[in-house]
Amino acid sequence: MVLKALQAHKMEGSWEGPFTVQERLGAVNYLIAFPTSNRKPKVYHINSLKPFYSRDLKVCQFIAQGGEDAEWPEGVYYEGESAGGMEEVNLSMTLGCMQRQQIKELCTSYAPTFSATPGLTEQSYHSIDTGNAHPIKAQPYRVSPQAKTAIEQEIQGMLHLGIIRPSGSAWASPVVLVPKPDGEIRFCMDYHKLNAVTRPDNYPMPCTDELLEKLGWAQFISTLDLTKGFWQVQLDESAKERSAFTTHVGLYEFNVLSFGLQNAPAPSKDL
Repeated sequence: MVLKALQAHKMEGSWEGPFTVQERLGAVNYLIAFPTSNRKPKVYHINSLKPFYSRDLKVCQFIAQGGEDAEWPEGVYYEGESAGGMEEVNLSMTLGCMQRQQIKELCTSYAPTFSATPGLTEQSYHSIDTGNAHPIKAQPYRVSPQAKTAIEQEIQGMLHLGIIRPSGSAWASPVVLVPKPDGEIRFCMDYHKLNAVTRPDNYPMPCTDELLEKLGWAQFISTLDLTKGFWQVQLDESAKERSAFTTHVGLYEFNVLSFGLQNAPAPSKDL
């Protein structure tokens, strides 16, 4: 794969390929050929190259049938929703039988951790500082009947989990539904106007080079995907009021962090 600069923004790049390494030119330069085009081979530094690995991809395709609700085909929501649990823990096939058994026993001992129900951390919270800005209120976007059904189902699910609560806030942002490849939806808010009056919360970010150095000697690397990780971060009371969103079935506000807000969670005062 080759990291190539974008035509519109020369300071940004994207990975393209795969292409063929035609020749190695010294310790760090490689001559890359483009067999599928008429372009001449070009020299790239090793920092702009990475190996390509082919893999089987599961593709989820939605076909619009036409009509008024073509943009939201019936059945596109909730078909792929999973219940979570131990059966969804994927173990690498490169591990030995003893290693796989040890990991299974460890996961079984902590089975409640592998749940589709999001938890709630007490180590951080999210605040929204809008200064002296006046409350911003927007009307809900016009959506199709199929999207309305999805919004109603999502609201009922979030009310059941305590993610949201009915609101009387002076703030209101519209809802945006984003379909996901697995059949679920990402229930987002259009917080552009709220973010425009929110003061940025700057805090130090980890250095990527230092993180990679710590991983350099690792023999095994595990990845953990939090169940709806945003929803596991609390909002303070003033942020709950500002997170309010409007729908065709009423006004609600978040008890936890929502998609679309400008700032990431701030450290708790107890830390």
